[in-house]
Amino acid sequence: MPAKLLACSQQGTELGWLIIPEEESILAVFPGQRVELYEGATDLPILNGIELELTVETVFSWLSFT
Repeated sequence: MPAKLLACSQQGTELGWLIIPEEESILAVFPGQRVELYEGATDLPILNGIELELTVETVFSWLSFT
């Protein structure tokens, strides 16, 4: 896991995503270095106050890794 993402979590960042193209998954990092892995049609965590619903599949449909 990238050190910068964990450092941000330690400093109070509310949410960080690490997109893993090889596995078509997204790793979410929360305060206190809690980490969760999201795949497929799973809803992604979104910051409070932002009205948005995203799934891992939706994010990967927007991306091109060529």
